[in-house]
Amino acid sequence: MAHSKVDNTFNGAMDKLKELSSVFRDGGKLEAACGDDCDLGDVRSAFEELMGAMREAHTEATMEESITQEAGAPDYNPSRGEYASERDYGMFTDEGNAEVAEVVDDIVARHERGEFDSPERAIDAAMSDLMNLADDNNNFAEASDTDVRDQVVRDLNSRIGRDSGFGEAIEYMKKLAGLEQ
Repeated sequence: MAHSKVDNTFNGAMDKLKELSSVFRDGGKLEAACGDDCDLGDVRSAFEELMGAMREAHTEATMEESITQEAGAPDYNPSRGEYASERDYGMFTDEGNAEVAEVVDDIVARHERGEFDSPERAIDAAMSDLMNLADDNNNFAEASDTDVRDQVVRDLNSRIGRDSGFGEAIEYMKKLAGLEQ
């Protein structure tokens, strides 16, 4: 479970960095607009160095977990009250992931029934449900953590077709930089 949480966090951050670094691409409109007034090569190099360091940190962070999994360590133990979950939302237990999966499934079903006038309202409802879960049950207090909420938003984005808003921010930055009309 920790391996997936680390993977999700690093991969999400890397995706955002790649998208942001594309604004500074070689031969792009921003470089053309800046001309000789700025050196975007240094910015590109900094992005490459940062992404390389992130890849290395990701590998190191997940190496020990991978070795444990390859050794056949169980992910859960039903006899101790632990539950297997098909999805990992960054909760501390499989039972917690199962609870969050129920929240997500409920929101998707309600969205499909037309209970929300937009995907944003559905995601707002999911965030409220996560806060209620965290407040109502001390065993699931981490349901209000940023990583859990990010994983839920990512899952809902893919299931109900809403962009997280990051893409919109990048598009706005590109327009401001004159890269897009």
